Amino acid sequence: MHKEHSGFGDNAVATLQANASIPEGMGIEGFYKVECRDAQGNLKWDEEFPNLVVAVGKQLLLDTLLRTSGTYTTVGPFLGLINNSTTFAAADTMTSKTWTELTTYTVGGSAVRGTAVFAAASSSGTTPSNVTTSTATAITYTMTGSATVYGCFLVTGSGAVSTISSTAGTLYSEGNFSTAKTVTSGDTVTVTYSTTATS
Repeated sequence: MHKEHSGFGDNAVATLQANASIPEGMGIEGFYKVECRDAQGNLKWDEEFPNLVVAVGKQLLLDTLLRTSGTYTTVGPFLGLINNSTTFAAADTMTSKTWTELTTYTVGGSAVRGTAVFAAASSSGTTPSNVTTSTATAITYTMTGSATVYGCFLVTGSGAVSTISSTAGTLYSEGNFSTAKTVTSGDTVTVTYSTTATS
């Protein structure tokens, strides 16, 4: 009797380790620069402060840049002044915000919010990081009464209007002074808004 044993086997091990990444992120910051002068043109106070770009503002930014639906038309953006102390939140919208808008001013002789006209963006290059900025032309608000100014906001998007106290449109950003500022009738408050994207 003849016995034969055969054994067959296959064994394959494949290992892949990949650590591929693209080390690029982007942050967006905005700043309000504000100066107040009295009726004679003397500087009373000035301050520069960062803003909070709220959630709906970020959504509008991405929808505008990345969606191809063609449904967005630039409106404004309009810049207004804040009239009371508040704590800003990323969830703020024009209808849910806790602050009120200052109403005792004119822009160009009319009782309206200022329109922020941005220059074309410019970049610093690509090494080691890229900084891209855009700055709006300064807007001058002429005070028609005494008040306390707490900060600034920017509203844009569908439905936004220059009408003071309107809650239409999309709140883009909001920011406040380190301390509240007082103004009197005849003072001018000049606001410059700039935004920076860094990667």
